[in-house]
Amino acid sequence: MVGAVAAATLASALVVPSAAGAKVPWPARHAPKCVANVHNSGLSAAIVAHSYQTIRNRTIKTKCDIGIFVGPGKTHVKIQHVSITGAKFQAILAENASYVTVRGSRIHGNGFGTIDPTAPPLPGSGVRSRVGQAFGISLFGVSHSRVSGNVVTYNGRGGIGVMDNGPNNPGTLTQNPKAPVVGALDVVVENNYTAANYNGCGIVTATQNVNGTVSKILIRHNVIRGTGVSKKNGPDIGGIVAAADLPGSSATDVVISGNKVTNSFEGGVIVNAEAPNSFTDHIVVTSNFVSGNNFGLVSPTTHTAGVVLFAAPGGVNRHTLVVGNTITRQFYGIISTGPNPATTFANRISVTHGGVPIAVM
Repeated sequence: MVGAVAAATLASALVVPSAAGAKVPWPARHAPKCVANVHNSGLSAAIVAHSYQTIRNRTIKTKCDIGIFVGPGKTHVKIQHVSITGAKFQAILAENASYVTVRGSRIHGNGFGTIDPTAPPLPGSGVRSRVGQAFGISLFGVSHSRVSGNVVTYNGRGGIGVMDNGPNNPGTLTQNPKAPVVGALDVVVENNYTAANYNGCGIVTATQNVNGTVSKILIRHNVIRGTGVSKKNGPDIGGIVAAADLPGSSATDVVISGNKVTNSFEGGVIVNAEAPNSFTDHIVVTSNFVSGNNFGLVSPTTHTAGVVLFAAPGGVNRHTLVVGNTITRQFYGIISTGPNPATTFANRISVTHGGVPIAVM
């Protein structure tokens, strides 16, 4: 298992800045009340982080909407060796922040409060929720940040998400149509373990706003293990996704390297340009182990598929490189749809009966 961490100890103290700037100990046993409507999000949070704060060795069991909130303009926040359970929407939500570190933490049993049978289904996923996205670890409009060595399991809406922010704030109830678009830039997601994160992808970097951007994202050495479909919670979508989802948006310079992705409901690694005038550019998929994915037979294929490259009408994938991967137990090893198929070489592919190692459609 990648990124396994010891249980957080209750003996340590959290140090937070006082109004005068001095460091004041905050005992780990302290159970803060929910802070309502953080940054006019419509959501409550157990802890609201400050710039240059380290939150370490905490066990956070909460009924708030968010476990730890890192708000706009905050910088150099470190979340280390923390265990978070019970948050209704996200264990960690950082938005429009920079230099955020989430390391060596256990994110388990969060996000189940987002499912609302009375809400209209979300475009694409069909999930009934009043927030667009709610990962265990959600970084929206965040730059120069790192998510490493975490165990992210049994969450209700996906594992780790790196997305843009703007008029459509994917992680909040309250929206601001006048908000500027803020891209995700220079984010590393590495050495994490994810499993049983339902109704959302294992690890995803994708745009959520018209003209939004995600760029210079490195996703490496993670383990994404699919666990099937839960009668109670829905499908464990799994997989790794790099996508431009909205018109005029882009996902560029994304490297997906050295990951192990198995038994996902959707494709193992997916590169998508899903809207008119959207595009991906310079996406590199290399040295991954991909096996037994897309058992849900999700479009655009009707078979299991390892690496999926898809462009909707008006969208385009540019300069996609798929090299040096090991792909097993898939009908399609690599499948490209749209005008620009991936460049592929040195992949080791074994397919199921009647399968196709590399398909261009």
